[in-house]
Amino acid sequence: MRREWAGESERDRAVEAYVEARLRREGDGGRGPGLGRARASGAQLDATLLLGPRGSGKTTLLRHLERWAERAPVARLDLADLGQKGGKPIDALTGLVFRLNARKADFPKLDFPSFGLLVMAVAAEVDGIDRDTAVRDMADALAGPESRRLEVLGRLAEAVSSAVGAPGLVGAALPLLPDWQRGWGRLRTRRRLRRIRRTAPQQSHDTFLLELNQRYGAGEDEERKRAEAVLFAAFLDDLRRAYRTRGGDRRRTSRCLVLLDNVDSTLGSDFLEHLLEARREADDPDPLVVVAAAGSYPRVFEDHAWGGAPQPGAYPGRWDSGEEFRPAQVVRGLRVGQLRDLRRLEVERQAKEVLRAAGRDVRAPRVDSGVKWLGWAAYELTRGQPAATAAVLEALLGAGPTTDWDERLRRVLDPFGELVDGLLDRLLPIDASRELVRALTRAAASVDLAHAGAAGQLWGEANAAVQKEFDDFCADVLCTMHIDTGDRAADGRAETLHPVLRLLLLRKLAALDPTRGASGPDGWDATHAALRAQAQEAGKPGLAAYHALALGDLPAAAGYLNERFGLIAAEDWCAELCRLRRAPLRPLGPDAPHRPPWERYEALVDFLNEGEIESRLRTVTRLLAASWISPEPRPAPATDRVGDPYRDPLGDLYAELYGEIAARFRTLAAHTESVSWDRTLLAKAAQYEGKPW
Repeated sequence: MRREWAGESERDRAVEAYVEARLRREGDGGRGPGLGRARASGAQLDATLLLGPRGSGKTTLLRHLERWAERAPVARLDLADLGQKGGKPIDALTGLVFRLNARKADFPKLDFPSFGLLVMAVAAEVDGIDRDTAVRDMADALAGPESRRLEVLGRLAEAVSSAVGAPGLVGAALPLLPDWQRGWGRLRTRRRLRRIRRTAPQQSHDTFLLELNQRYGAGEDEERKRAEAVLFAAFLDDLRRAYRTRGGDRRRTSRCLVLLDNVDSTLGSDFLEHLLEARREADDPDPLVVVAAAGSYPRVFEDHAWGGAPQPGAYPGRWDSGEEFRPAQVVRGLRVGQLRDLRRLEVERQAKEVLRAAGRDVRAPRVDSGVKWLGWAAYELTRGQPAATAAVLEALLGAGPTTDWDERLRRVLDPFGELVDGLLDRLLPIDASRELVRALTRAAASVDLAHAGAAGQLWGEANAAVQKEFDDFCADVLCTMHIDTGDRAADGRAETLHPVLRLLLLRKLAALDPTRGASGPDGWDATHAALRAQAQEAGKPGLAAYHALALGDLPAAAGYLNERFGLIAAEDWCAELCRLRRAPLRPLGPDAPHRPPWERYEALVDFLNEGEIESRLRTVTRLLAASWISPEPRPAPATDRVGDPYRDPLGDLYAELYGEIAARFRTLAAHTESVSWDRTLLAKAAQYEGKPW
């Protein structure tokens, strides 16, 4: 079975179609990715940045595009990895050129004479010419007439062919040159270069890059920067010339694809700025299709209209309601497109692969359509977050063949299991401190980040540094994966953690030692109690009822909901019910036996058998308890559109309590004398007549 889920989604296919359209030259004959033909003229293609948080599938998508476009000239670089090895833009560019220089079965080889000769002159100790002079001469040649360029190329070729300091380096870079140096390579020079290539010690491209980087000392940064600027210009000039020849225009059937991963790293930001600047300064467009990926904002965003730093929630290049990928231009020469989460149908297709991989030895889910049910359950848990979806679906296959699918789902997100910790490591920022993770674990109990940040009881004696780290985390939509909830009942803008991140953190909160929570800010009870007290002090009884329910205080939450019955519009009351039913349901401990939904429900409402309780309060209590345990129904036009997006279907994976919920809505409708209330409550009952999948 394939473990790499990304690339199967409509999202990734839409990005692939976008890249294919840009790779294709006019006159496409339909022969594969980008295999068309046209002039190399026209407007310069903007570089495209795929922007998404950790775990959104950026690296996987770039790898897929590299394989998909393997017939065309394609090069992929991980700039963070190269930067960690001490690489500079000159090294990254050289690695890029070596990859584009590779021979292709269906594509004439790309040569880089200007770049190749200059980089060899920079790397080797040549007689009669120093590095800075070579760089300045090449800059002059690129801006001058063709005769001047040929003159400089000839002089560099002569000097390189006489190199004595690093013949291995020269030999490694010789494939960048044309097989026949007509016009600038004299016969004697060509023979020397062939001899070096034949007799020099074999060196890999990686070795060449490492030694090239070492040629510049720490005190030669300005000289290196001049060389980098000219090398970028020479690289683009070589590409344009390759496509302008008569044979090149006819035989080069696609543009070149450059895939840059982690351009938000230090090296990545430097490289992207160099490339964009070189393209802006050129008079002519080049045949490059540049697709980059980042999990935070590269330095080029400093020129964006944000005025320095992105505002919370600002996320350029969002998808429209359709499936077409339409990146938005943010700075000159750069467009940005969001890597959205997977939609439910995309998760459903992956669930189908899981059920197929499980085989006939595993008992199918106890529903009419196992594919729809498993796709729905996985989507409710992860809300389509790619890394979480892939991890959850793959983990389902790890259980024994006799384990039912509902039990598999419960085990996957066991707060004491390995998957929760592994996903949090994958989704939280790499540099997140232990104190920040603890703070986020507590903050996940709150319906939005503003309430968490303002809860003094929640923070205890946390120092200012931790609070600042929390504020910085909340301010960056890419780190937080948070979303604007659109909660019309909130004060101003309400933002919360991404639902899957919040679900994982809440499960860690439930796994904390309760003895620690009794004396400090950690732990499920202590955290929700602090938030409940804050809501009461702030005069927000609905929010206090939310945390009361999370603490298991069903009578208090149901009492609040019953008091609101008839005092507000029916749609608003149903929205209040929706907010309350999304209160987190505490996961059962690892030693606690699984309780079926009906048994858990009856235990919750058992107190109703004690003493006299008013009829409507009894009905409201049962309605709240059942809908709290059960998963979300199909969305309604208005009454389910509340700010808190949290969902956890694990309490009632087969929606066994839906009949009870519908019956309680009908009971309430029968006891109201308002036509609008009757109509609204019966419509809510109808939501629970089917299954959510």
